[in-house]
Amino acid sequence: MGPESVFTGFFAGYPGRARGMLNIGGRHYQPRHRAPMKFNLNNAEFVYEPYPICYIPNFLDADVYAELAETYPDRGLFVETKNIGNKYSLSELNNPDKYYDFLDRTPCWKRVYECIKSPEFVTEIAEFLKERNIDLRLDKFRYTRSLRYRRRGPIRRAFNTTLLRSRFEFSAMSANQGNILPHTDAPTKVITLVVSFIKDGEWNADAWGGGTSLVMPTDRTRIYNQFNKYMDFDEVDVVKTFPFNPNQCVLFVKTYNSWHSVQPMTGPEEALRKTLTVNIESIP
Repeated sequence: MGPESVFTGFFAGYPGRARGMLNIGGRHYQPRHRAPMKFNLNNAEFVYEPYPICYIPNFLDADVYAELAETYPDRGLFVETKNIGNKYSLSELNNPDKYYDFLDRTPCWKRVYECIKSPEFVTEIAEFLKERNIDLRLDKFRYTRSLRYRRRGPIRRAFNTTLLRSRFEFSAMSANQGNILPHTDAPTKVITLVVSFIKDGEWNADAWGGGTSLVMPTDRTRIYNQFNKYMDFDEVDVVKTFPFNPNQCVLFVKTYNSWHSVQPMTGPEEALRKTLTVNIESIP
């Protein structure tokens, strides 16, 4: 794979699916043969300790990014969630009807959906990591787009290869004390990508914060956290913070110690830290 990865996401060769109309969330989508979507991975800056994480500037071509940032969903479509901090969410799980309605009427974001909800996307990200000595053994896997699918029965589990899915969430946080508590992600997560979607001049990173922080428990006996307990901010040390800038991606691998957070921000209430959080997940 070269420095610039291309994700087609048009379901060619999708396991268990014929070409043609697809049913997603109760709606029918017709795959379209368009120009592939490009993610620029050549400038990735990796940190390998205490767990693999990287910062990728200029993640999307400038014109593609500008269109997506301009058409990012309005705050009124989101639901407020406080299970892991203070944020607003719009996804297949949170406000799904409004999520799919938004995709239906916003072609550029439909294209992102078609790209990410595909086995090709998973393969490209896995290969990108493998080339950088992060081998997650994802050379062979089965793929589903369903959030409801589960492997049932010991025989099916014994003979199946790794089963994966990918999905994304629009996530927004107010610059006034918006935050994500220190955590390591659910055990089923494999890879996470957090992509910023703010327009030039819309965010003051130096004054407001908003970066993704790599953190570690102050009490090092609590580093092991495979099953994703949360901590308070005063219980961790900030090891490194990747600043929140336009058109960037922070990518990291779920491990037992992949502690990260977004520290409480210090900006105006009306300013929003807007991201797309992409998860590649395993299915037990």
